[in-house]
Amino acid sequence: MDPWPRFLMQILLIAILTGVNAFFASAEMAIVSCNKNKLEKLAEEGNKRAKKLMNLSKDQTKFLSTIQVGITLAGFFSSGSASQTVSTRLGSYLTNLGLPYAQAIALVLILIVLSFITLVFGELVPKRVALQKPEKIALSSVGIIYFASFVFAPFVKLLSLTTTFVLKIFGLYSEDVEEKISEEELKSYIRVSKEQGVINLEGEEMIVNIMDFDDKMAYEIMTPRTDIFMVDKEDFGVDLIPRILESGYSRAPVYNESPDDIIGTIYIKDLFINYSQNNFKKIDLNKVLKPCYFVPETKKIDKLLKELQKNKNHVAILIDEYGGFSGIVTMEDILEEIVGEIEDEFDKEDKLIEPLGKGAYIIEGKAELDFLSDELNLKLNSENHESLGGLMLEILGYIPADGSSGDVAIYKSGDKTIKMTTLKVDENRIEKIRLEVFDDVEKNKIEK
Repeated sequence: MDPWPRFLMQILLIAILTGVNAFFASAEMAIVSCNKNKLEKLAEEGNKRAKKLMNLSKDQTKFLSTIQVGITLAGFFSSGSASQTVSTRLGSYLTNLGLPYAQAIALVLILIVLSFITLVFGELVPKRVALQKPEKIALSSVGIIYFASFVFAPFVKLLSLTTTFVLKIFGLYSEDVEEKISEEELKSYIRVSKEQGVINLEGEEMIVNIMDFDDKMAYEIMTPRTDIFMVDKEDFGVDLIPRILESGYSRAPVYNESPDDIIGTIYIKDLFINYSQNNFKKIDLNKVLKPCYFVPETKKIDKLLKELQKNKNHVAILIDEYGGFSGIVTMEDILEEIVGEIEDEFDKEDKLIEPLGKGAYIIEGKAELDFLSDELNLKLNSENHESLGGLMLEILGYIPADGSSGDVAIYKSGDKTIKMTTLKVDENRIEKIRLEVFDDVEKNKIEK
């Protein structure tokens, strides 16, 4: 037989085997990448290929083994064909040129070229195409993959048993091979969706807030006891109305003797209704006092929301581990963790951060560390406190005197040094702080 037709037949065979490699590679990428929800919907609508694909993807080991057998056989026969004919012909040509080790050089050259062709046209290009249209390619290839799984069944069975055996030896075997997406990966997908214009900034923030929702505890979002307007049962009366109105709150806890002994909550609207019913002469506390809903301050806010909805309450009184009153959480506080700050006409503007320029700020002591870290691009952490005032107390190691100012605390945040100076202290709380951020090269400014 004339060597040229035989040579061309070998080239054609290599091209076909590269195509087989490309088919299995694209099918693998498409089936792994396709949207499972879309497939389930198609299967429910009666699409037979979608049903086959769902069944195929259930047994990951069998599916991947079938693909791998197909790719391996295609590569094996392609290499054998190339080494048998093409490299022999090239070796003869190099021998005629007088090159030493001509056959070995020819074999190496052919394997390098074949590997390049297989990598580009048998792997990278088909996989890139499969990523662009995963469902279409997966559905179109499922019939052949199904047929191949029967043809390759003995090899696949052997590979599956061997794979399982090796995994069990190293203690890595698991029946649950379903791919799981971590919370951080999901947040990354959401961020990419925002960058590509699929969702807007507000949508991204709301979705991320929902994901973080079940991780937060009630004490993290509460209004602390020190910021709550409270009413002593003994002082309750008509004279209290101006103070209640001045507070700006729509409800107030009522205590008996000690603020830790909360006996109920009064709503301003109920107070005025009762006041008018008594001809604006008195208020009956027993008629306006509503029972409280007490919960531990460590309760998760997702569970708290369900309980408030179930019990038709709008306020929860938080109790610490020692049985003392630590703060309150309202339905509005919980919803704000999802949709952001909700302000009505009665809310007072609360400016937590006031920029002064050149890395200096005046900050409310109650500002949360997580909030400040995001706003100022810093890393502010404390194992024991949630607020900047709490962090400063932790660093100082003492409580500044009421009415004092000028106490200084230094905090290290990455390659930055933070200087905190008290501006206002009231009732043992640091209410205002001057915060200055310095690079390490500016440390001498702090010392001065």
